[in-house]
Amino acid sequence: MLKRKLIWTMILMIWVGMVTSIIIYQGNEYLEFQPVSSDNPVLIDNLEIIEPGVTEQSTINFSRAKDEAGGETDFFIEYRIERDRSRSEQLSILKEIINNPNTDEASKKEAQRKLLAITDKMEKELEIESLIRARGYKEALAYIHNEAVDVIIHTNGLEKEDVARIGDIIVKVTGFSTEDVTIIEKKIKD
Repeated sequence: MLKRKLIWTMILMIWVGMVTSIIIYQGNEYLEFQPVSSDNPVLIDNLEIIEPGVTEQSTINFSRAKDEAGGETDFFIEYRIERDRSRSEQLSILKEIINNPNTDEASKKEAQRKLLAITDKMEKELEIESLIRARGYKEALAYIHNEAVDVIIHTNGLEKEDVARIGDIIVKVTGFSTEDVTIIEKKIKD
């Protein structure tokens, strides 16, 4: 009986080691978060921002989300739940890799680096969302990709000045250039 348990334990450890190796050597694509959205944004235009005293122009991508049936607040709640669920899965996988005694040091360091990067993104997303709500907007969602950020704003309408202010918040928090910022307007239905 003890011998059988030992054999199954060894098989399980080998399997976990193989899965861990596959995850580590698949690269960043395996652990990348793919945002799930019921809205398919339609790009309307790029907004050129010209700041006083600055000679070069910068562009923020601006679009409006398609209208859909259902409550707007449901969209924001569902998106946050899905984003949090996906991030929790990523963090769980990375923690398993870090805590696995069979994982080599290079893999553990890479998993730790990815874990820190994900938590940093989560903090920045929360900060962006909070700062936008503090500006008087009903709701905001931020998603930081590797080299870009998307923000969905729940509003009655955005003027160029609003987009510029929101873009400024995003650029300050993330350090990305304005070309890497996309602001999506989700209209409030009356």
